[in-house]
Amino acid sequence: MTHVTEDDLDDLEFDTLRSGDHTSAAERLAALAESVSGGVSRAKVLLRAGEQWQHAGDHAKAAELYRRAIEDGGDAYGDPRAYLADALFELGRKDEAQALVEQIRADVPTDPEVYRTVAEVLYEQGDVSGTYDWATAGADVVLAIRDQGDRSSAEDSLEALLRLRYRARVDLGQPEDEYDNLLDDLLKN
Repeated sequence: MTHVTEDDLDDLEFDTLRSGDHTSAAERLAALAESVSGGVSRAKVLLRAGEQWQHAGDHAKAAELYRRAIEDGGDAYGDPRAYLADALFELGRKDEAQALVEQIRADVPTDPEVYRTVAEVLYEQGDVSGTYDWATAGADVVLAIRDQGDRSSAEDSLEALLRLRYRARVDLGQPEDEYDNLLDDLLKN
């Protein structure tokens, strides 16, 4: 069994960025997931392996690892179903992917990164209206967190969500609104 930290995973991914060998990184992460016993969860390692398979262009292997992360049920970043939906869209399995997106929506996530991930996936698929809705809902989650006094945990998500929302709003031909003003204020700081 292997004790794995976030730093270990970050180092592996940084090395992969330099080498561009996403396939080897995916294989190493998948093997590591089988032996992880402490530090980060198996589900988190499986998600990272799936992401590397996607970067390598093997969406079927990515989907398999995302499913394993979901089945594992361990601590993970975001919602593994959003990553699986992305892989399924890439595989042309749009109905399955959309069903996962609807499951996530029904669960009313409280993590703004889930909204960002889904909005990005939908934007890549050309679903501008879905992107707009998810990015708006995610921004609202961040603003609610802010209103509760926690100003730091979701600030990075807010800018990303507002940028996605802005692009979708422009694509939809809708007029500027208070969310655009909020983005302008963030960009000034």
